[in-house]
Amino acid sequence: MSEQNGNKHEIIRQTDSRENTTRIWRTQGEPLGSAVSAADRRFVRRALAFSGTALLALIALGWLAYQNFGAVKASYASLLISQSRFSQAEQVIESIENDETKIALQQKLYYAVADSYIKSDRVADAIPLYQAAGNYPGAEQQLQKTGYALAQIYEADGDYLEASQTYDALRDYLDAVEKSKACSYAYAMERLEYGYYDEAMRLFYALGSYEDAEAYAKQAAAELSQNDGAGELVSLLVGLSEEQLAERARLKAEREALPQQMIATGYKHTVARTESGAVIATGSNLSGQCNTSEWADIVAVAAGAYHTVGLRADGTVVATGMNTYGQCDVGKWTDVLAVYAGAYNTVAITSSGKILNTGYQKWNTLQWRDVALLSIGDYALCGVMQNGQPLSSSGTFITSYYFDLVALDAATANSAGLKADGTLVSNGLDVTGLTNILALECTANGVYALDDAGRVHARAFSFSHLPDVSDWQNIVAISASATHIVGITADGRVLSRGESDMGQCDTLEWVLFTPAPTPDASEDPQTTPAP
Repeated sequence: MSEQNGNKHEIIRQTDSRENTTRIWRTQGEPLGSAVSAADRRFVRRALAFSGTALLALIALGWLAYQNFGAVKASYASLLISQSRFSQAEQVIESIENDETKIALQQKLYYAVADSYIKSDRVADAIPLYQAAGNYPGAEQQLQKTGYALAQIYEADGDYLEASQTYDALRDYLDAVEKSKACSYAYAMERLEYGYYDEAMRLFYALGSYEDAEAYAKQAAAELSQNDGAGELVSLLVGLSEEQLAERARLKAEREALPQQMIATGYKHTVARTESGAVIATGSNLSGQCNTSEWADIVAVAAGAYHTVGLRADGTVVATGMNTYGQCDVGKWTDVLAVYAGAYNTVAITSSGKILNTGYQKWNTLQWRDVALLSIGDYALCGVMQNGQPLSSSGTFITSYYFDLVALDAATANSAGLKADGTLVSNGLDVTGLTNILALECTANGVYALDDAGRVHARAFSFSHLPDVSDWQNIVAISASATHIVGITADGRVLSRGESDMGQCDTLEWVLFTPAPTPDASEDPQTTPAP
């Protein structure tokens, strides 16, 4: 075959090959378009569906990761605490959003730091951290153990005042009560020896029948009586007559027979509990302070400026009204014996003597002990110890005549105290001549005093005015605010007087209890004047 014929055959084969390739491309590789086959469309749909499912799965995983990010942080914080990397742990804890988790980790951190302080002999620094650890497992036991050790250190060093206060804070832990008294006695002896008779007298007086404290109290009082203006406590300690003691006992019995925390006044509202445990309210309800109709089993009420508080028989507490400063955050309080309300605060005393507080003001009451009752002024927390000594977060409310007290009340810059002999003391008002007093109520404008005859006396500052209630009779309880005063009569009705622009004095129909029948009740059914 010639070369020319061979080339012709080669060209024909190449041409056939290109035609075959073109036919194959057109059959299998035609671009997508309106003429695409049904099988290809199904393939595309499956691919898109799979991609969408994968995307949703990724979103779900991301959401789960976000939701569990707090748990990851919590675990990391716990790890840092276990490694004693406390500063880093604190930073991580602060970034956690869940409040419960955050509080629990903070308590764990406080406990761990306190333990580290104990190991480095920083006992005094560990105590406030154990306190901050709250209900963290083991915190209370460690607080007691550490507090006792610190008190022993103070006692060994001769710092009897600090030792007494530290032992006292431990209450019934081991022999802390007796230790506290012993150290207080030792400190009182020091003050007597150095000639601080006033302080020694009060310390020995507070110790009561411990050892020979009464004899030393009288010795200090005798020394002090030689000074001018020694005060009434000197005479009290030198000795009371049988008649005076009997009169004090009578007044005490009559005070205890009065209804306790049955009625309360806010700025422009009035609340009261009935003998059935229900709570009724009238006046301004702009903040919900009168929403008490569903309350039951209430044994005490208190009122702030715009909120109302109730104590249940089981020791729990309820509150309603303004909560701007957390003054109504009492839902977790338990084992409460008494509740009190200030303008923007709520305070309680538990059965263990602990003081609970929530609201605008923060008061340091860690050293307060043996508290009998409290009162909240606009700027300070006041109280009375079981031995009659005053307590106050502000020194301006207390004078040297505030002793032998059974009650103390404050409002704005005004305060007054009720003494066991039925007389009053005040930090600015003239209260002379008021005797046989059973209860008192302070306002910014003055003081009201309820006597043993059921009459209410008012003493006002010269620049102010108090509603006249001198015609009221047979009153057994009073409460007063800046705008009005209310009083419970012996037959359970409620009298009121003062401003009533919001209806705070609309108590005419109220009957809080039914008095027990008396032999002469039928002879004098109208025991009180109409309001």
